Amino acid sequence: MLATIPRPVYSGRIMKTRRVGFYALALWLGFFAAGAQIARADAAASTNRHSLWKANGRHCTLYLLGSIHFLKPENYPLPPEIERAFTNSQTVVFETDIGIMEKPEAIMGKLMAKAMLPPGETLQGQLSPATYRSVSNYFAASGLPLEAFAQFKPGMVAMTIEAAELKKLGFEADQGLDVHFFRLATQQHKTIVPLETIDFQLDLFTELSKEEGELFVKTTLDEIETTRKELGDLVTAWGSGDAAGTEKVLNASMKDAPGLFKRLLTDRNVSWMPKLQELLAGDKNVIVIVGAGHLVGKEGVVELLRAKGVKMVQE
Repeated sequence: MLATIPRPVYSGRIMKTRRVGFYALALWLGFFAAGAQIARADAAASTNRHSLWKANGRHCTLYLLGSIHFLKPENYPLPPEIERAFTNSQTVVFETDIGIMEKPEAIMGKLMAKAMLPPGETLQGQLSPATYRSVSNYFAASGLPLEAFAQFKPGMVAMTIEAAELKKLGFEADQGLDVHFFRLATQQHKTIVPLETIDFQLDLFTELSKEEGELFVKTTLDEIETTRKELGDLVTAWGSGDAAGTEKVLNASMKDAPGLFKRLLTDRNVSWMPKLQELLAGDKNVIVIVGAGHLVGKEGVVELLRAKGVKMVQE
């Protein structure tokens, strides 16, 4: 299964786990895609709605766009409604500072410092014998040198597995929705605003408890095959603007790991509210591009804003 959060290491950015990882997958910077090429066709055939919401402030319009962080070239061009929302916005908001993430040399030292276990500790010592054996088998079958990860924290190893699986499926972070719009925003000199720091996002996956690290790695390995199908379902729901379908897939994660789900998703949604309300009270149109999992459900950003009296309309 795949997960989600900032998106650092190993070919650029990553992460995952079944119910748990899946959840993460839907987080670290949104959620990954497997079978996303089907999403656009399904969207056109079934509905004209998208993972896009709009709210009108007194002097501006605020758009919320659910992001998929790993895509393929054939997923473009995007639906005109999404492109139009971006064009109409002077300010573009992302989960984190993608500019730094576009420069691996700028964060590699920080990433490695956070990814490594303390001196004297090893990955094998952080995992149960059965889970470590599964990791060893996976790395051997994938041709990856496990010894190179002997002192990495479990969360980073799970992310490495996720990255390897995404690469097998042909998906790349450079084709992700957030990177696509970040580059356009830079070219068009739009104001770019990050909601979280790189340090904060890295800590989400490098500061797990021993129990959380074990669960994250184990579920990632256990659900590799299942994830491929679930990701396809998730991306199809995203492409057709099916918020209920997106939330249904993601909610399965919460049942198996409510604490991790809260940490990775709902706590962050709440923490974004003051900034989103500030932007809505401003005088410049804004598009907020975050992982699609953040927007749906009773504790999603859309419902949190509605609870504060904001009228949200799905486009």
